[in-house]
Amino acid sequence: MSDHLFDYEKAVAENELIQSTRKQALAVLQPDARQLQHGLELHAASVVCDAFGFLPNVWTEKLVGEMNALLDGQVGAKDYHFRTNQLRATVALHDEAAAHEYIAAIKAAGLSGTMQTAAEGKTRERDIKRIAGFHGICQAFSGHMLLGAGADDVTAAKEENRICVFLSVNGPPCPGAMIDHDEEFGWLETWHHLGVRMMHLTYNRRNIVGDGCMEDANGGLSEFGRELLRELNEIGIIVDTAHSGEQTTLDAAHLSAKPMVASHSGCRTLQDHPRNKTDEAIKAIAAGGGLLGICNLPGFLGGTENLNALLDHVDYAVKLVGPDHVTIGTDICYVPPWPLALRGYQNARWTSRWWGAWKPEYPTSSSNDHREGSLAWTNWPLFTVGLVMRGYSDADIAKLIGGNLLRVLAANEPRHLLRL
Repeated sequence: MSDHLFDYEKAVAENELIQSTRKQALAVLQPDARQLQHGLELHAASVVCDAFGFLPNVWTEKLVGEMNALLDGQVGAKDYHFRTNQLRATVALHDEAAAHEYIAAIKAAGLSGTMQTAAEGKTRERDIKRIAGFHGICQAFSGHMLLGAGADDVTAAKEENRICVFLSVNGPPCPGAMIDHDEEFGWLETWHHLGVRMMHLTYNRRNIVGDGCMEDANGGLSEFGRELLRELNEIGIIVDTAHSGEQTTLDAAHLSAKPMVASHSGCRTLQDHPRNKTDEAIKAIAAGGGLLGICNLPGFLGGTENLNALLDHVDYAVKLVGPDHVTIGTDICYVPPWPLALRGYQNARWTSRWWGAWKPEYPTSSSNDHREGSLAWTNWPLFTVGLVMRGYSDADIAKLIGGNLLRVLAANEPRHLLRL
């Protein structure tokens, strides 16, 4: 793709979804002219990192045709889910208009770095395929993106007007055979070489590591999980407990030798949801130098379910543990509305519903504010404006929108690896 003459500022200004969500965010915040200007200038000058986000999704006619063709071929729901995710993640590689929309969304967010979920942590084969897709994106769009190895790469990306992409996975690549140490943990170093810098211990459900946040039990880390944690600390992969249970989170916070995170969560005192963290857990994470990332999902935020609710969670966490231990991990991406020509998979057993383990008693939301409203991913500059309006100093805002994540990244880097 040759785009050295492409006007991305114009593309952002002409993108109806980006402009609509910005208008909605401004209506929610209602900043005065000084607050708006200062926030936007501060965002542009700062190293801004999403502690857990997703690179953009875009649609093309060809993509819609390929997805409908899978349905016509009677591909099973599980395979359809995986294959269409792969198609959507890489469609920008094959269509110039889609590529320009993809990069324009990134420019609108104004990020210098992001933690991108690259794999589900279910099978190594599928994880490698998904990880490879993000390598391909970063290679093809190298004028705008780079795959990060360490915190210094984010600073370099900022200077070069690029975004530094770190990879995260939703679970460890351990077979669970419980026969040989190297068999269980040998793949962790491979994952690190592939760019993985953060890893969930559990994803909602119980696994060999410990209990997830959607389990009724609260057993904490297993002995296997404790060994995994030590291996992650040694190799240089950040321990993430965003989807872990209360005791698993507390165990990890107390045992980790390096700062760990709950990368995309919230404060349970404000919204009583299992995906949110209790005051005790937030304090334990902070005591080890770690971070709580506040996500943009309305159902987890509660309250107004808009940008003000996000800022309320930031305020609460900062008052609880200070500005050095809080950040934003959106858990969302830029994605235009579902194309009308795409039929969707009707009446299929949706396997991720079991994996997510949602229950009727958990708070839910019908709000779409995180996709088409004030919480939209491309509104990142207005998140900074909101922090200005809440009275934070420029120095503290710089920590909250990126500096804290860089500190945790740097603290987790293995000392025995050379970077020349």
